[in-house]
Amino acid sequence: MTDVPSYAAGQRLLDPRRLGTTTMLSSTSKYLNHPRLRHWVAVESLRRNGPDMDHYGGPMEIIDIFRELDDSDEINRLFAEARARDPQLDAWFEARFLIPHDMEALADLPEGTLGREYQKMLAEQGLQADFLPFESTASDYDYFHRRHSQTHDIEHLVIGYRYDPLGEFALIAARTTNLLKHLGQELGEHISVVSNLLISTGMARFGCHYPHLLSPLYKALGEGNRIGENLKVPLFMPRYEDMFDWTIEAVREEFGVQHSSDFEDTMWSLGEYFDAA
Repeated sequence: MTDVPSYAAGQRLLDPRRLGTTTMLSSTSKYLNHPRLRHWVAVESLRRNGPDMDHYGGPMEIIDIFRELDDSDEINRLFAEARARDPQLDAWFEARFLIPHDMEALADLPEGTLGREYQKMLAEQGLQADFLPFESTASDYDYFHRRHSQTHDIEHLVIGYRYDPLGEFALIAARTTNLLKHLGQELGEHISVVSNLLISTGMARFGCHYPHLLSPLYKALGEGNRIGENLKVPLFMPRYEDMFDWTIEAVREEFGVQHSSDFEDTMWSLGEYFDAA
C-alpha cells in the first residue's frame, strides 16, 4: 500500500501539541495517532478476502503494532494488584508453567481425547504448536501473553468452536468475557483492546462483503459470551496438557462448558467466507 507513512530511523518528528498547529492528524487518542494502527483498522474493516492475505495476517500484524502501544508498566502494576487479591492467580504466575507440546505423542492418543483432537486440528491447518510471536516470560504481562497464546488452539476445542471465522470470533467473545469476570474490569479492558479491534473490524468486513454471515456471527458471539461467563474457572489458567488424555466431553464437564440447545459447529463458515472472495 502507498498511503502508509514510512519514517527513517533517524527522522525527527515534532510534537504537534508544542507547535499549536499541525498538518498531521492529531488526537487525544493514542490509537488514532498511530499511523500503522489507522491503516490496519481501515484495511481490516474494508478489505475482501484474497490470496495475498492469509487467515493469520491481520492478527499477527496487530500483535506487532501493540508492542508499541501497550502500557506494559501499567498492565504489570494491575497484574500485581490482581495477584495480591487472588492466591490462585498468584500461584499461576509464580509457576510460569510452560510445556512444549510433543505432537507425535499426541497423535498416538485415542480419538476424541483433547490431545488427539488438538493434534489433528493443528495438522489440518499446517501449523506447529505455540506459533504466535511471544517468547519472553520476564514480566507477568510477558508470561500472560506467552501462555495465553500457547493455549489458544486448545481453548477452541474446549469451548466447542474451531478455527473457522465464526469460531475465532466466538473464542474471542468467550475469552474476553471470562477475562473481565476473573481479572476485573480495568485490567480486563487493558488486555482486551486487540481482541475488541479484531471483532469490530471483522464485523465491518462481514457487513461490507459477507453480509449473509452476519446473523450466524452474532449468534456465535452471543454463545461465546455465554460460555465465557458461565465457566467455573479462568479459561487461561488450567494446565490443559495434564488433561490431554481426557475426552473432550470430560474436559468440558470439568470446566462447566455448557452449549445452548441451538449450538452448532460453525466450520461450514470456512468455505463460505473464503470461497466467496
